[in-house]
Amino acid sequence: MKTISLTHTQLDLYLRDRLLPKLSLDGAPYQFELTGRGQRSSIIYLSVEGFKPLVLKGTSKKRKAEQMAEGCSHLRNHGINAPEVIYLDLHRKVFTQCGCYFVCEERIEGKVFEELDNPVEFLPLVACAFAQLHQVKRPTWGKIKRGRRYRFWGYLETTIKERLHTLRVHSDLCSKEQCDYYGQWFHRYKDTISKCKRFSLSHCDPHMHNLLISNTQEVYFLDNVSLRYLPLGIDYYKLQYHFCQFDVHKIERLHTSYLSSLTDEEKREFEESKDFFHCYVLLDFAQREAYSPSPHPYPLSLKRAVELMEGITKG
Repeated sequence: MKTISLTHTQLDLYLRDRLLPKLSLDGAPYQFELTGRGQRSSIIYLSVEGFKPLVLKGTSKKRKAEQMAEGCSHLRNHGINAPEVIYLDLHRKVFTQCGCYFVCEERIEGKVFEELDNPVEFLPLVACAFAQLHQVKRPTWGKIKRGRRYRFWGYLETTIKERLHTLRVHSDLCSKEQCDYYGQWFHRYKDTISKCKRFSLSHCDPHMHNLLISNTQEVYFLDNVSLRYLPLGIDYYKLQYHFCQFDVHKIERLHTSYLSSLTDEEKREFEESKDFFHCYVLLDFAQREAYSPSPHPYPLSLKRAVELMEGITKG
C-alpha cells in the first residue's frame, strides 16, 4: 500500500488554488488540520468561513476515490445517513502535485463508535441502522454498479475453498481432514442459500471507526468504499464481532434490537442461514489471521475463530 505523505505547503496550495475556487469560495479564510486518522488514506479537517465543516480525504487509488463518492451517494439516495460529497477531484495534475486524489465531504459533528464513553448504550441504535440498511434490496448481488443475477452459490463455494486452503497452508490449527469436513458442512446449505433471490445493501466493513454517532443521536455510515449487495447475515456477523467481540450482554442487546427491526420474511431468511453465514464470517477472520498474523488480532484471534467454527459445525 502506497504511503501518502502530504506536506502543509502542498495542502495549502491545493486548497487555495484548486478546491476553494471549485467551491466558489475564492479568498475565503480557512483553516485545516491533518488528523492522522486515516488507515489507508489521509484525513484532513477543513473549516472555511461561511461554509459548513468539511473533511478532505486523500487516496493514492483513483478507483477508491470514486468508490468513496459512489458509496456515500448510493446510501443517501436510499435514505441512509452518510456524509454528502461536496467535490470529487480526480484530476491527474492534482495527483502529480499531491500524490493522491481527493474526496471532499461534509463533516458530521459527533463521535465515531470507538470514541464513545458508553458505547453499549448505542448498540440498539446501531442495530436499527443496519436493519434499515439491509432493507434496501435488489435481485442482483455484488458491487453496487455491477450486480450479478446468477451463480451466487458458485461464488460462495469458490471463496470458501480458497479460504480453507489458506487456513490449511498457513496454520497448523486445521488439518486437511478438518478443512475437508468444513467444506462438506458448508455444502449442506447449498439448497438453502441458492433460494436467496433478493440481496441486501451491506456495508461490508463495519469497524467501530466506520460508524459515527452524531450530536443529534443519529448513526452515520463512514468509509463507504466496500458497499455490496449480499445476504444480510454476512454484514450482521461482521458487525457482531467488531462491536461486541465475546461480550454476551452486548451480543444479546445487538441481536434483539436487530431482529426486532426486521420484517417477518427477513427474520426467516436470517434464521435459515445464520449458522452458514456465521461460519462464513469466522472463516474469513481465521484465514486472514493465518495468512498475516497480528500481535493484537482484532476482532478475533485465529485460535478463537477456529474454536467457534468447530462449535457451530459440530454443535
